[in-house]
Amino acid sequence: AHGAVLFLQGNAEAAAGEFERAIELDPTLFEAHYFFARANFQLGRLSVAEDLFARAGEVDPDDYQAPFFRAQCIEAQGRHDEALVAYAEALERAEAYMDLFPDDARAATMRAVGLCRLGRAAEGLDWGGRALDIDPEDAGVRYNVACLYALEGMVEEALDCLEEAIDVGFGNREWLEHDPDIASLRDHPRFPGIMDRAGS
Repeated sequence: AHGAVLFLQGNAEAAAGEFERAIELDPTLFEAHYFFARANFQLGRLSVAEDLFARAGEVDPDDYQAPFFRAQCIEAQGRHDEALVAYAEALERAEAYMDLFPDDARAATMRAVGLCRLGRAAEGLDWGGRALDIDPEDAGVRYNVACLYALEGMVEEALDCLEEAIDVGFGNREWLEHDPDIASLRDHPRFPGIMDRAGS
């Protein structure tokens, strides 16, 4: 928790020390691996994030989020065939989770991205729409659907969804700067305005 607070305050180096100490104290603590991974992902340190997401997924075999982020890290590093395998594993976890919790909008968005990454775009876009129907006011859900649209080349829809995500509370500029899923949007004339709206 201290590491997460320090990172949010902009002290990444001190945060890393706290995350590492947490892992040293309890190597099976999912949160330590997962939030340390997210911090590294946010900073664009994809290789480090990949390893930490992998460990988080091993520590909690029921979690569906870490496997998706791990797959995303692999894809962003150009290892496409390996990423497909990772996305298939992540999708399997999300589907199993949603068998138990069918109204989890975040799981639905990750399921949607996984389907699209695996070439099942129609199903993926359908699940993206379902996620928005489940929880239209969730900023993270809107952001994830924006990523889905960006990956599918639906640029205007992705930008609209990003703006809507910001309207309902998304404001993580570093994530916007480094997330490989929205790389295709960063040269668009609308993107600087979206960054401005996201705040400092």
